[in-house]
Amino acid sequence: MAKTKEERKINKDIDRNINYLKDLLGVGESFDVIFREYRIGRKRAASFSINGMTNDVLLTNVFQDMMTFQQEDLTINTLQKLFYSRATHSQVKLVDNMDQAITSLLSGELLFFVDGETQVIVFDARAYPTRAPSESNIEKVTRGSRDSFVETIPFNSALIRRRLRDPNLRFEIVKVGMRSQSDIAVCYIKDITNPVLVDKVKERLNKVNIDGIPMAEKAIEEFIVGGKRWNPLPLVRYTERPDVAAVHLLEGHICLIVDTSPNIMILPTTFWHHVQHVEEYHQHVIIGSYLRMVRLGGIALSLLLPPLWLALVLQRHLLPASLAFLGPRDPGIVPLGIQFIIAELGVELVRMATVHVPAAQSTALGFIGAFMLGEYATKVGLFGNETILYTAIAAVGAFATPSVEFAMAMRLFRVLLLALVIFFKLPGFLVGFLGLLILLITTKSFGVPYFWPAIPLDIAALKGVLIRLPIPSKILRPKVLKPQESIRYQEEGDSENNKKEE
Repeated sequence: MAKTKEERKINKDIDRNINYLKDLLGVGESFDVIFREYRIGRKRAASFSINGMTNDVLLTNVFQDMMTFQQEDLTINTLQKLFYSRATHSQVKLVDNMDQAITSLLSGELLFFVDGETQVIVFDARAYPTRAPSESNIEKVTRGSRDSFVETIPFNSALIRRRLRDPNLRFEIVKVGMRSQSDIAVCYIKDITNPVLVDKVKERLNKVNIDGIPMAEKAIEEFIVGGKRWNPLPLVRYTERPDVAAVHLLEGHICLIVDTSPNIMILPTTFWHHVQHVEEYHQHVIIGSYLRMVRLGGIALSLLLPPLWLALVLQRHLLPASLAFLGPRDPGIVPLGIQFIIAELGVELVRMATVHVPAAQSTALGFIGAFMLGEYATKVGLFGNETILYTAIAAVGAFATPSVEFAMAMRLFRVLLLALVIFFKLPGFLVGFLGLLILLITTKSFGVPYFWPAIPLDIAALKGVLIRLPIPSKILRPKVLKPQESIRYQEEGDSENNKKEE
């Protein structure tokens, strides 16, 4: 039965508040719910907190200050006097709504009730269970910062603030989950990011109607990008690096920080966001451009090389004389197409096993997968040498893809292309590749075309995604994001002219 408005208010009778919370929270049943009674002057007081989520030393000092009041000073306006004169902690507030107070308590804050008062003092003295920032395991760099996001929102927001000391930087909290009440911080720069995009993201978050989000950022992604989707292309980008998040914020993107997750969600994104890596910007411009081109070439080979080679080999009469050398000398016992499918499944099994086994055993597992299985499969005649070679090239190209989600999508597309080639040969490959291009062109991420700036064409922006441009030349923000302020900085001469005009 729904609670009435009156039932949600803090009651003047402290016993009713205590009994209600004891029954609701299971005081005496749950060991981690801490209840304590006090005497302040002639009035009773009580506190509720969650064990392990509050800083006991800090609260002890605060309560010692509160207990120094003389009895005659607390006869009237007791709560107001305590709040303004003795609650010396910086993060403290008064709440008159029981639901809001319970949410604060379960978030790690402490509730302090005083008999005869219709408000409760809420102390935010949380001691967050967290780990120290360490180097990201996914986005490693040769040079650059070694700190990465952790599982706690305040720590993550501080890592971003450290890089963006902009008063317009905003972190708006949205609570999601009827039971979990999980915190999600919508991060953006107020005078840069398109306000329509901000409103759209917050509207979709507020429409999330579920009991909890135990899968954190992935569950949120599936809600805000349209629920059930059969398009495997990732429409958001994840990062564990604060510098990557700061760069995207300056361009006009939105970052979602989900409590309990070290992965920050960046939106909207395009194809090109998933194939760029921060390492390119920590190297010389020419070196960075070279690395980007190698990476793009590796991703293309990963997707196209095995199915294209198979299609040409299965119809060798279509090959020109210059490519007559293609084809296996010893094809093996198993048909070529089935060889590639089995090899793809084998690579996936080894990859999953490497993730699941302890780090000390991953090297041995890689040795078993690469040497014993691959080497001896060719020796006994099950596989041809070319099958192992092209599958290995495809696997290396997939592992060189910065975005894990995009790499997984490319693996799936490669298997589908192989299946089409097995049944329809070269026409199947051409139709499948055309279908993939159509999917890339028609997909949108929060209204942003996935293949922009290639389609629709924006030559200036396309040059910036194909090669690594010098930072001083990146004057404009991506116009597809519709930022409020499109120019990132002014030339020295322009600023002098502006001063003269003033």
